[in-house]
Amino acid sequence: MIEYTTKYDVRKTMYQKFAESVAKRGDKPCFYYYNNTLTWNQVADLVDACAAGMLANGVRKGDRVIICAPNMPQCIAAIYAVNKIGAVASMLHPLSVASEAKYAVDLVDAKFAFCFDVSEKAFAGMNLTLVKCKTASYFPKTPYGWIANAMYKKKIKGKTAPAVGVTRFYEWSDFLKQGRAYIAKNGNPEPATDPQATAAIMMTGGTTGNPKGVMLSSEAINNLSYELVDVVEDTIKIDLDPDHDAMLTALPVFHGFGFALCMHVSMCVGMPQSLWPQFDAKMCSDAIRKYHINYVFGVPDFFEKVYKAGYLKGVDMSTMKLIGSGGDVVPYSLTEKMDRLLHENGSKFHFVSGYGLTECVTVCSFTDPRREAPQGCIGVPTYNIEVMTVKPGTTEEVKGEDGELCVYGPTLMQGYYHDPEETAKVLVEHPDGKVWLHTGDMCFIDEKGDIYYRQRLKRVYKISGYLVYPSFIEESYRAMAEIYDCCVIGTGEEGKTQLKMFVVRNKNYAHDDEAALTEKIHEFGVQNLSKWSVPREIEYIDALPRTKIGKVDFKVLK
Repeated sequence: MIEYTTKYDVRKTMYQKFAESVAKRGDKPCFYYYNNTLTWNQVADLVDACAAGMLANGVRKGDRVIICAPNMPQCIAAIYAVNKIGAVASMLHPLSVASEAKYAVDLVDAKFAFCFDVSEKAFAGMNLTLVKCKTASYFPKTPYGWIANAMYKKKIKGKTAPAVGVTRFYEWSDFLKQGRAYIAKNGNPEPATDPQATAAIMMTGGTTGNPKGVMLSSEAINNLSYELVDVVEDTIKIDLDPDHDAMLTALPVFHGFGFALCMHVSMCVGMPQSLWPQFDAKMCSDAIRKYHINYVFGVPDFFEKVYKAGYLKGVDMSTMKLIGSGGDVVPYSLTEKMDRLLHENGSKFHFVSGYGLTECVTVCSFTDPRREAPQGCIGVPTYNIEVMTVKPGTTEEVKGEDGELCVYGPTLMQGYYHDPEETAKVLVEHPDGKVWLHTGDMCFIDEKGDIYYRQRLKRVYKISGYLVYPSFIEESYRAMAEIYDCCVIGTGEEGKTQLKMFVVRNKNYAHDDEAALTEKIHEFGVQNLSKWSVPREIEYIDALPRTKIGKVDFKVLK
């Protein structure tokens, strides 16, 4: 067990934190969803009925429940209902195909699942109870809602199919009726109270191998959520104000970033959140304006699209408290653009970059929003988090040079589900007696404690004995006006590695002569990089392939 002291009330279950907010906030807004507003009391009713419905169908403490739905009221209610009865929310990407759904169900031995319209067919033939949640169920009963519903039906036409052959099937509304009948007969079930019990299983991204199930406790998730509270209240000295603050929950909650830093932060502090099942640059920007949202987090691609579209130009950002990115390497060019946008629109804070991984819930470092972050900096450790760098493959600490980043603190995972061998590779006891998380990322920590990201260890290449970092090369080339984005991979056999760079051109240069541009790219590399870091081959593509959580998918490029 990790020993720590805290000034925050984190030693409770996720549901208990939610229930505290319900008691304080009552009929005030909890969710904004397509111009509809659900109050805290309304959401609590959904959670209670959902929890009772699961009990009526035999779900018990410790059982794993698949939640395969996007950011919608039913998905959030299901998460807290699962936690209320002491079961485990096993989060799955809502666009998972049948083979991916089967892998996740088999991995955690789930007998119960929540899905949405499009993911229903992925569960066909499985031995489980399935509850289908319709995306449009909580659209407002107004002309806006009717139009949105018609557009949504058109969008999913041909993409849905029934989950034939499951053990039992419910529509969400019928499932809630069963839950309310259970409550009428047996009373509202008492909530589970163990904050150290497994609350969620998050699937790792799987860009370098099969996904693993990361087990996280309520206590770890609470600690992560209060890291953001600490940044606001302790670092930038601003009070959280649930009556005037709001969160944009566009990051998917099946990922730790959206789950803990968006959804659960809001549930802990009683702040309303704007839910978006699918990122739409214009609609999310409109929500920021309409609801005066002042907490906005997204992956880099999210902000690139919002900035490029220009939807946030002219928006009053004087009340913006935290806006930032993580989940993938944040290009410095994006940080510069977002800083300009913030300051032109009245914000006194900088765009922040965060770093983290699912194995510590998500974010474990933030750049300081009060100052401009140096290029390549991923911030300082967040509240109650310790970091060090070690010689890769060892527990030997290194200072003043690059090393593998290790993390210690109360947000660490309990381990990989049913995989002690892989767990032992990343949760390692050091000479200080503490169990540290080995991140697999090469980083540098300077004398001020700022952390600089270098590269995933699995993406470091050795060429003629020289260590080459693709992320540094990519960041350098993004400074060229002609390059919108790029990705460097190693080709050839071990010992004869050469670099190949995939380039997405800026639209103003899309029709330039490729041979001339390739020569210009080569000359830029010769002038700005070591000779081992200059790509030998350039390939032009329309867009970089990405995983379902928005990271560049290196496996596809290779």
